[in-house]
Amino acid sequence: MITGIHHTCLTVSDLERSIDFYHRFLDAEVVWDSQAVGLDLSGPMADAVTGCPGTSQRVVYLQAGGDLFELMTFTPSGKPQGGNKTSDIGSPHVCFLTDDIDGLYEKLAENGVRLHCPPQDLGETRLFYFRDPDGIVLEAMGGKPTV
Repeated sequence: MITGIHHTCLTVSDLERSIDFYHRFLDAEVVWDSQAVGLDLSGPMADAVTGCPGTSQRVVYLQAGGDLFELMTFTPSGKPQGGNKTSDIGSPHVCFLTDDIDGLYEKLAENGVRLHCPPQDLGETRLFYFRDPDGIVLEAMGGKPTV
């Protein structure tokens, strides 16, 4: 039945700020924007799909290294994350592959991005976690992934 995973979605508070963050630091490019194509994501269909009646959404797909991920914002918005930890049940994160993990780490650090730690060695893999402007957990992985 399932033939693959199309994308991962992150709900953000400020879409333009998030697009800028993912473009500047992770080289992600916008490939589709519901607003730009005039798609109205509100009303009964959107309420049913999202389970958030009375909201409207804007959806933007970005591409990084050939893979898609989605940024979504709701009006009115839901509650912000507060103190979320990667150990919290249901806490997602997205892992971005990089061919320059040290360079990415330095770029993020120089720009005040919240970092959990410097890159850590796990055999042939190196990784670290960091946060986007909404505090969403992200991971960077370099070297040879174990899977």
